[in-house]
Amino acid sequence: MHELSIAEALVRVIQKELRAHPERRLKTAHVTLGTLRQVEPTTLQFCFEATVRDTPLADAQLCIEPVEAAARCRQCGLEFRVEDKWFECPRCAGVDAELLRGDELLLASLDIEAPTTEAGIGATKSRTRLPADNLSNGG
Repeated sequence: MHELSIAEALVRVIQKELRAHPERRLKTAHVTLGTLRQVEPTTLQFCFEATVRDTPLADAQLCIEPVEAAARCRQCGLEFRVEDKWFECPRCAGVDAELLRGDELLLASLDIEAPTTEAGIGATKSRTRLPADNLSNGG
């Protein structure tokens, strides 16, 4: 199950990003995941939860945004949706196509929040979205 190694890599990248903000905690990690990546989103979610259990990231959520695969035919220029890894152009039946999207595996951003501070009557939290480094596509 390569989802476990992907989840572990995600956690390493997240921890590296959070070192620059030690007083803040992660709320949500946003990942874009191409449909051609052969990663099962529910399995990745499960592996992420198992990887962060009993760590400072234990309450963090993983938000996975699927990216549908699309290609452009090099013969007629039509951009089309790729289904079942079949790259045949629906207009000219050409099979020479350039993949435009659908192979992504990126840690897109992190939602972090400052710790709750007791100030007078109520507590306040601030939330920030940080752009994140791309996760290596070596999965």
